[in-house]
Amino acid sequence: MFVRNAVSVIAMTILLSISAYAVDAEIIYIEVVGESEFEVFYHRVLSNAFGAAVGGVIGAGIQSGIEASKDQEKTNQLRPLVDKEGWKVRFLDTLNNKLQAEGFEAVWIEDKKDIGDGVILKIYPESYGFKIVDTTTQLVSAYIDFEASFWRGNSKKPKEQEKEAYYITNRNQYPFYKLLEEDSTINSDLEEVLEKAANRLANKIIYGLKE
Repeated sequence: MFVRNAVSVIAMTILLSISAYAVDAEIIYIEVVGESEFEVFYHRVLSNAFGAAVGGVIGAGIQSGIEASKDQEKTNQLRPLVDKEGWKVRFLDTLNNKLQAEGFEAVWIEDKKDIGDGVILKIYPESYGFKIVDTTTQLVSAYIDFEASFWRGNSKKPKEQEKEAYYITNRNQYPFYKLLEEDSTINSDLEEVLEKAANRLANKIIYGLKE
């Protein structure tokens, strides 16, 4: 009898805890607008506008096209080595887990009709990959570039806020060729910067809503 009563008490406690969470949790509707592209920014960063100095606007356009083409070659070199699910798993999952840990109920939406009253978060992916962070040493670092806006609103009278730009880089820096080696940390560096960006966005939302 004692054991049965003890089990009943534990079960009731769990149910009450779940109910309390359900009541206290604030819904945050998350919409991802577009997709994040993997890119390498190398020659475009090193550009010294030589084309513009020699040939004006047309020269600058030609020079820009050449540099973009060279960067595309580097992107193609790295892309087969990159975890294709990295952006989704590391950025979006980290964001989801962080928000839920802070008492939000994350609802991922694909249709605006699914949005109700609560916090609305829109994420506008740009790109992620590797970029020169020091033009003197020509060292590259993992980065992510995106925009986001969030607000507490009413689904019937939305008041969308202006987008805020986010650009985060990894602390590790390498010569480009190091990324192509067998023991390359290409994916772990990308994972680290994606998680860092997700946590920064989550903290921005958590503390921003308290203001």
